[in-house]
Amino acid sequence: MKISEEFEGKRIKIRTLSTKDLKRAKEFQDYINSLVEEDVQIVMNKKVGLKEERKYLIKEINEIRKRKRITIIAEHMNKIVGVCSVHLRNGKSIHVAEVGITVRKEYRGIGLGKYLMKTALKIAKGKLKPSLFRLSVFSTNKIAQNLYKKLGFKEVARIPDQLKYKGKLVDEIVMIKKA
Repeated sequence: MKISEEFEGKRIKIRTLSTKDLKRAKEFQDYINSLVEEDVQIVMNKKVGLKEERKYLIKEINEIRKRKRITIIAEHMNKIVGVCSVHLRNGKSIHVAEVGITVRKEYRGIGLGKYLMKTALKIAKGKLKPSLFRLSVFSTNKIAQNLYKKLGFKEVARIPDQLKYKGKLVDEIVMIKKA
């Protein structure tokens, strides 16, 4: 899949992760490290090395080949600006697809995150065939929670003090949506 969409005057290329991306591991490393540096509300709290990022990309590509994952990449002027991934869990929860999304700071609030999520969920529904989508979100991330609710996710659990953000313990909210 390769398409181009416009978001507030920015022409952004939307595509799926491929083996060609292994040659671009440095760009993926820069992307994730920019989010860690910004201290966004994601579980990662340490920058990754290039070797670690390459291993991660190989793992993702192998999961895509096995029809256990889909990953959508958003690029603007050859720079990674967003990633949305959906992967099937294992064992007795193989019917559950975990959803994760990140968007670079300058590209938030323009509808890109919503577009990536909707696209990823649609593709995952067809390729992975889950019966349930699941995600976790920081209780302090109201913007993300509102987006997920608009997309049909419902809060089903709140785990107290599960995550540390800016030196404070915050709740982790688990949300699900039927596929």
